[in-house]
Amino acid sequence: MAESIKPTSPKTYLRQIQQEQAQKKRDLMAAQKEELKSLRQHFTEQSMRVDAESAAAINHIKSGGVDNSIEARAERGGQAKLAAAQREAEVKELRAGQFKPQSPASRAIETDPNNETETVGDKQQIYNRKAQTSAAPKQTIQQNYETKETDDFYRVQNRGSRISENQQGYVIEAYAPEHEKDNLRVSIHRNRAVVSGQRKFGDQADDGTKIMRTNNFQTFREEFKFDRPVSNEGMTRERVGDYVRFTIPKLEAMENPEIDET
Repeated sequence: MAESIKPTSPKTYLRQIQQEQAQKKRDLMAAQKEELKSLRQHFTEQSMRVDAESAAAINHIKSGGVDNSIEARAERGGQAKLAAAQREAEVKELRAGQFKPQSPASRAIETDPNNETETVGDKQQIYNRKAQTSAAPKQTIQQNYETKETDDFYRVQNRGSRISENQQGYVIEAYAPEHEKDNLRVSIHRNRAVVSGQRKFGDQADDGTKIMRTNNFQTFREEFKFDRPVSNEGMTRERVGDYVRFTIPKLEAMENPEIDET
């Protein structure tokens, strides 16, 4: 008697399909991991090979560069010593002022373009004459140069202002030429007066070889201290020659008008 086949329930069939899909996914992920592992190993080996080749090339370049650098420094050092010795000989020769006269034979050797038998003495004389010729403009430049200590631009300028005192007050005569009189001012602060101002100048000149321009700006300040209190209410200002005269009354003179000026 044949056995009857029991139909598979939908739930059982669905579970079977899900299990098969899950297994396929696991197999696919395992294959991908294995492939990635192989690729990673391959690229690691390639990178190590490139690093090894690069390291050898770099070491070769560095070793050659160090040798070249040492040789270059040695060569420059030798050239510097030779130049220093030549300059020292030049200075000694110029200071002594002893130049041996050339013989006719020496002059002929010097002017002969085909000559190849110049002596050391002849070459030294030629070098000394050239050095003397080239040293002249250098000396002129040094004579015209002003150091910071001798240049008036870096010094405090005494403009020649002066102060005097009488019974009525103090008189300050501040130097201010006609072209600078409008740039001068005076301020009173307690027991002192401050004379200040500024001036500027700009111009250009052409000497045929170049155009020169100059722009200068200067401020100045002079402070005068008083022994007695003063007042700026009665201060007067008048021009006397190249000076501006400021008369500053004493406070006690303003409070006591009977004090006479002496």
